Amino acid sequence: MMQTSGSALLLTGASGLVGSELLKLLLAGRAERRVFVLARRPEKILDLGKQVQVLEGDLTREALGLAPSVVCDLQGCVTEIVHAAAEIRFGLPLEEARATNTAGTQNLLALARRCPRLEKFAHLSTVYVAGRTTGRLPESPIRHRNGFANTYQQSKYEAEQLVVEAMAELPAAIFRLSSIIGDSSTGRVRQFNHVHQLLKLFPSNVLPVAPGDPAAPIDLIPTDWTAEALAWLIESRFVPGRVYHVCAGPEASLTVRQMLDLTVEAFEAHPSGRRRLPLRIPELVSLSAYEEYVESIRRGGDKLLNELLRVLGYFLPHLGMFQAFDNRHVVEGLAGSGLRLPPIRDFFGKVIQYCLETDWGRRAGASGQL
Repeated sequence: MMQTSGSALLLTGASGLVGSELLKLLLAGRAERRVFVLARRPEKILDLGKQVQVLEGDLTREALGLAPSVVCDLQGCVTEIVHAAAEIRFGLPLEEARATNTAGTQNLLALARRCPRLEKFAHLSTVYVAGRTTGRLPESPIRHRNGFANTYQQSKYEAEQLVVEAMAELPAAIFRLSSIIGDSSTGRVRQFNHVHQLLKLFPSNVLPVAPGDPAAPIDLIPTDWTAEALAWLIESRFVPGRVYHVCAGPEASLTVRQMLDLTVEAFEAHPSGRRRLPLRIPELVSLSAYEEYVESIRRGGDKLLNELLRVLGYFLPHLGMFQAFDNRHVVEGLAGSGLRLPPIRDFFGKVIQYCLETDWGRRAGASGQL
């Protein structure tokens, strides 16, 4: 039987990159708090002591796949919910992405509505719910019909709409993250994503052209700062109804040109990278020109190149879009925390070095274990 007094947190996504780090920080911050972790595979959750109780469940199922007695106990004791779980694969069919990201959020909100003691519902999202929307994007709910680069973005956008609607009756806030690339001190990458694949691809000169606005900001953040900033904001600066952009912001971001230049420098400075010399970065062209190139390849029938372009289409177009993410709420919220966003220039090269040393995660690196 669960305790019904005191503070109780329900966390999803505790086996993921952000959720696992967030769990440790939330435990350290409040020793008296009980934590319930919803996990489809409980064996992936580290033993974190008596304070944590792992519940085997499934976001995609009604009542989260939990027994009625467990649901009843949760409703009586949960005061906070942090929803960090997500299906992050870009190439899934839309309905499969929706099953976890959209329907899963809907199922969790259904539980939240039945928790009378609930004080916080923190929904982790992505700045890329903006899809193909360009310009300076504020920390506020967003509705658009500009399309998306992949089904992850669309399913997370749809999940946000559910959370925004629920704000009328629940103390909910949305935390949109930008692209996490590695540890700011060591460069260690725990989860390789589209950014790392781009850094691997570009110096190989696989494509003659790539979409790219040289002056567009590329918002990149380190793993360690991201988890610490989230924990602080959720614990100390949570405002129901607010949207937070946990990101670098346009002033602290690299431009596309700067990112490419730093990538070349990092390759040329590392033995593994020097073996790829000479490095030839694709010519940067407008998004429309790149799409014309993709269409010409499609008509040409080169199956291997077509497959590569199909996969690249999930994220490469963003380099050709000017998207700047405002982060005033986060900057104001972190005031007094002592948390400072490390300048991307200070650790970008370390991330490239880690990628080269581990062959993008294929082997253990000289600077640490995967």
